[in-house]
This record gives sequence, C-alpha cells and structure tokens, in this order.
Amino acid sequence: MFLGQYVSSLMQETITYLKLSYDDLALRMFLPEMVLRDAVDGKMGLTRGQWVRFGQELGLPTTYVLRPGERDDVPCWEVCFPPVSLGANKT
Repeated sequence: MFLGQYVSSLMQETITYLKLSYDDLALRMFLPEMVLRDAVDGKMGLTRGQWVRFGQELGLPTTYVLRPGERDDVPCWEVCFPPVSLGANKT
C-alpha cells in the first residue's frame, strides 16, 4: 500500500518538525533506511501494519482508510485518512 499525498506530506513534515532521523526511524521499524524514505515519498508501498506502526512512532493518528489508486499506470491501494464526516458521525 502506498501513502496518499496528504498522509505522505504530513509524515514528511512531522519527521522534519520533530528533527527525527530516517536512520533511527528505520531501525525502530526494522526496515532499510532507503525503503522507509521511498515509502514516505510515495515511491514504495508498505503493509497496513507497517504504516500503522510508523504512524505510532511519529505520534500521528493511525486510523486509515484504503482507496484505490494508480502508480505508473498500475492499480494499487493508497493509505489515506478517513473523511472528517466519518469521524464526526461516531459518538
């Protein structure tokens, strides 16, 4: 699963704001650094569980929805945050 554009930007900004190192994050995620960088840049997919764990490492919400997408003319799934209306309807 690839990151949607908004989630990707949010993760990149969070890493920069918190002054985190991709190397340290990759070690905590048990992934090679370049794989993690490419995944956050939207060039490589990770499993849903890996995205949830990575969101937890960054202190971000980890409630995601999957949306059909396309990368390089190949169908794929994109990880996105749910629409605000979904969260507002829950009581």
